[in-house]
Amino acid sequence: MGSSNSAWLTTSELCTALAISRSKLCRWQQRKVFRQGVHWVRKNPATPRSDQLWSLAACRSVLHKP
Repeated sequence: MGSSNSAWLTTSELCTALAISRSKLCRWQQRKVFRQGVHWVRKNPATPRSDQLWSLAACRSVLHKP
């Protein structure tokens, strides 16, 4: 799972931490701003529609690039 020392958050926790809406997060995910395996993973990889876990550190690094 991505970086070993980062915190993995639920979708709602990530939205709160980044102060963004769930719909904005979904748009960024669709536009490949946040990529599976780097910024997020499935809670249960065997289930395609399982909940997602997000790397706060990886997401913040994308948003704070110059």
